[in-house]
Amino acid sequence: MKGYYFLVVLLLTALCGGGYVMYQQQYKMAVHVTPESENDPEWPSKKKWFDASEWLSTPQYIKINDFYVINTRYVPIGDLNSDQIIFYLKKGINGSEKRFSELSVLSDLDNQEFRELMKDKLSSEYLETQFEKETLTPTIDFFLIYSIYNNKRYEVPIRREYSGNKYHYWVLEGSVKKAGYWHERFPASYSYRKYLNK
Repeated sequence: MKGYYFLVVLLLTALCGGGYVMYQQQYKMAVHVTPESENDPEWPSKKKWFDASEWLSTPQYIKINDFYVINTRYVPIGDLNSDQIIFYLKKGINGSEKRFSELSVLSDLDNQEFRELMKDKLSSEYLETQFEKETLTPTIDFFLIYSIYNNKRYEVPIRREYSGNKYHYWVLEGSVKKAGYWHERFPASYSYRKYLNK
């Protein structure tokens, strides 16, 4: 009989411990960091795990995977015709002439001409949010900026980070694609669009 009780206690302890570990895992997130030594087996990038329960325990944030969340209350990009957005959209288009020869004309325009041409032809879509690796806060948002030129739609992925009480944007030069590319290329990725359509 003592053996039976011992077995039950052992089983309950294992179940509770396993349940606790699973509970903790749902609040774990990771960021990529550079190891201190090039001899590190994870060089040049390794996962740094942290407890993100401050955010993930609220309905505002939905965990997508170890690195990304959906912020159900994200802040939209304000003025798509702002100097910052126009500059980065144009940067995303520059250098893409080999793939999209029809866009070569846009590379030659200055920012003001480009803004006038794109007026009322821009829209944006929020995708997902990433944690900043120093502060471990969800302050890096990813969007697609859509533009129309000659009746064709294009998209440029843009990264927005909030720091120093303002937004900063980044885009890779020549990163423009035909509209729909991101969702076709990453069909398994759970984005804000999929969250809305569930």
